[in-house]
Amino acid sequence: MLENLNTNPSKKPCAVRTLWTSLDEADKEILMSNLSDLSIGHKTLEKALSSVGVKLSDTAIARHRTGLCSCSKI
Repeated sequence: MLENLNTNPSKKPCAVRTLWTSLDEADKEILMSNLSDLSIGHKTLEKALSSVGVKLSDTAIARHRTGLCSCSKI
């Protein structure tokens, strides 16, 4: 009955990494600098990115910063 049971969670790409790979070198450096500055809140960073036309949720930022995204499994 349970021969085809799949308990492996699907691996979804990290939204931060997906964004990062699409940026030029200068923008990559700016993004990483802001991500590593934990004095900038997740929601604050989301709003700042949104103001320049970049859609990235505060949840994705938080998951990436805390190592709960797929990046930590690579």
